[in-house]
Amino acid sequence: MTSKVRIHSVKPVAGKHALQVEFGNGKRYTVQLAEHIRSFPVLKPLEDLELFRQAQVGEWGFDVTWGDDLELAATTLHRLALEQAGEVMPTLAFKQWLAANKLSLTTAAIELGFSRRTITAYSSGTALIPKHVALACKGWEYEHKSMAAKAEDKKARRASC
Repeated sequence: MTSKVRIHSVKPVAGKHALQVEFGNGKRYTVQLAEHIRSFPVLKPLEDLELFRQAQVGEWGFDVTWGDDLELAATTLHRLALEQAGEVMPTLAFKQWLAANKLSLTTAAIELGFSRRTITAYSSGTALIPKHVALACKGWEYEHKSMAAKAEDKKARRASC
């Protein structure tokens, strides 16, 4: 399957590990890459700002390249751009939400009203997690913490009688 995400232009932000990226749909984002670079040893050479400044749109706009050896896919940059802009929920945040609330993929699917397949795609990073799902997770957590607090309060009142 070929990605539909393409990069129209890229410009490094002076003195930072960030790129101003314009995608084929005309939307522009400043994408912070310092953390991403640190996360992947193969990208370590990009810590050198001199090299980082040499970013160019790759052939057909499917990536950003730094010479023949280093590249970042347009889909990766697009996901990072949307996450950083708050337009989608980061995969890591979704995984942390699952763990913090001790939810399996199946239970999360039931609780949020999605198929298990969708929740699996969200937790594996193969699908972007829409903002409304992030809001649903926060709402679910608020509701369940509120219910737990009420149960504790009821238990304490019974114990004091």
